[in-house]
Amino acid sequence: MKCLYIISKSFFVHRVMPEMDILHLRDTWTVVTGGTDGIGKAYTLEMARSRGIRRFVLIGRNAQKLTIIETELKKDFKCEVKTIIFDFDGGDWAELTNELKDLDIGILLNFAGLAPGMVGNLVEQEEGLASRIMQVNTISCVRMNELVLPKMIEKDRGIIVNMSSMTGWRPLPYTSSYPASKAAISFFTDALTDEFRDTNVKIQCLVPMLVATSLASYDKSEANDIFVVSTETFAKQAVHAIGNFELICGCWQHDLQIALCSLISPWLFKQFFVPFGMLGVHRKRVENFQKRHI
Repeated sequence: MKCLYIISKSFFVHRVMPEMDILHLRDTWTVVTGGTDGIGKAYTLEMARSRGIRRFVLIGRNAQKLTIIETELKKDFKCEVKTIIFDFDGGDWAELTNELKDLDIGILLNFAGLAPGMVGNLVEQEEGLASRIMQVNTISCVRMNELVLPKMIEKDRGIIVNMSSMTGWRPLPYTSSYPASKAAISFFTDALTDEFRDTNVKIQCLVPMLVATSLASYDKSEANDIFVVSTETFAKQAVHAIGNFELICGCWQHDLQIALCSLISPWLFKQFFVPFGMLGVHRKRVENFQKRHI
């Protein structure tokens, strides 16, 4: 029943349900965290390409990468772009708050993320990495919601998209902090949608599986758009579904995978996936990815 429900919902979201009208937000600012690479960059460009968004505030720690996407948005879509250099791993939130306080923000896209560069237990990981992952992935998302949501509620309009991951479905040994951080975002967003359901502010959580990004230790060439989806394919479908349903995978390929996984008990999945998937195939692939990109 659950498998059939997921497949039916996916068909409805991606083939039947019309796009949410966001034209009333075109003159407001769209704030993007983690938009210089991976899913965040593809999603930002797709918002400009297919939904006509033309005003962006890009927040990131890499000035060079910020300049690259700023140039692309201006050249290809004639966008107005502001950039803010900020490190979610220890930056001064008072400064960021001051930068954003006078902006009319209509859309917030939270894509900032950090993942471990190896498969290993907490002791084997880089010292302090687990807490940094929680800070960048979870706390930054919560803080950005705290900064932006009050004014959206006051004006009774806006969209927030938070980025989770299907790794947060169940505790996952040997990358423990990453799925924990993503599970927290899913829970947080799910609760917010109930708290503000009676408003015109739409809050959505994306919960994808494998997308070809450096965060997931996949090169773009490894995307087959079946098991590993390209950032462009994912963004096109996810942007189409923005504002529709609170928790969604983002693309039909991932919906299908989740539907099939729902036929297997979590206990059985863990017994096989951890030793053979995480400590076997995935560990080797991550090690090879890191060697190629050193």
